[in-house]
Amino acid sequence: MAEPLRKKTTQMTERLEVSPAVAVVEEIGRSIARKASVAGRATLLFVDACSYMSQAGRSLPVLIRQVEISGFGSLMVLSLIAGLTGMIMAVQTGTALKDFGMVNQLGAIIGATFCREMGPIWAAVIVLARVGASMAAEIGTMVVNEEVDALRSMSINPVRYLVMPRILALIIAMPILTAVADWVGMFGGAIISNITFNVSISQFMASAQQGLVGMDFFSGLFKSVVFACIIGTIACDRGLNTTDGAEGVGKSTTDSVVLNIVFVLLADLIMTTFVQLWLN
Repeated sequence: MAEPLRKKTTQMTERLEVSPAVAVVEEIGRSIARKASVAGRATLLFVDACSYMSQAGRSLPVLIRQVEISGFGSLMVLSLIAGLTGMIMAVQTGTALKDFGMVNQLGAIIGATFCREMGPIWAAVIVLARVGASMAAEIGTMVVNEEVDALRSMSINPVRYLVMPRILALIIAMPILTAVADWVGMFGGAIISNITFNVSISQFMASAQQGLVGMDFFSGLFKSVVFACIIGTIACDRGLNTTDGAEGVGKSTTDSVVLNIVFVLLADLIMTTFVQLWLN
């Protein structure tokens, strides 16, 4: 009696284990648990890094180098993408507004879109893909080569020497990149609006000025600072937790990009919701 029951239970368990639906749910659960674990560990790392911000002068050469890499290194590609995005938005939005005779509102729409969302989001995407991945790979390689252990053996805190300057550099660079993306995006939209819909550049900019309020611009800059903290912390956390040699460095780099995209968009959703509720 017990043996048939045991066999039946085993068969049911095996069917449950191979069930595609159960496997999908399990994988989703594991993915959420991993991301929650990373978020918790990264939060502790960020708090630890913030405790060393007052000692930034001791890591000034590293800080200056990281600002140069994060800011100037990303400026050209961000300007190109922001300009093209502004042009595309002008064509798409202008085509829709033309039927209602409202092409003179193009400046207000594109300006608000860039200052509130597109500017900080594009800056974050470029930085997390270019700079964040580089940070994770660089620190991960140092971990694999036992350079981080060497720093500890010399009584040099890796968080103070490696993590804090990188996060602080992004906090300095990201608002500048966001402001550049805002202006270049609006300028690209103004050029296409002038060529395609006969809206003068001065009229476009006047519309943008009338449609924007100070909160639009400053909310975008605030978002960029939050994104900088997220990108720098996640990238450094992934780098410091690298294992398995060269393969592990590649995995840490990939994880850095993927996790940063998820957390940046989640943070953007939360901040946008709070800003809109506060304004309304």
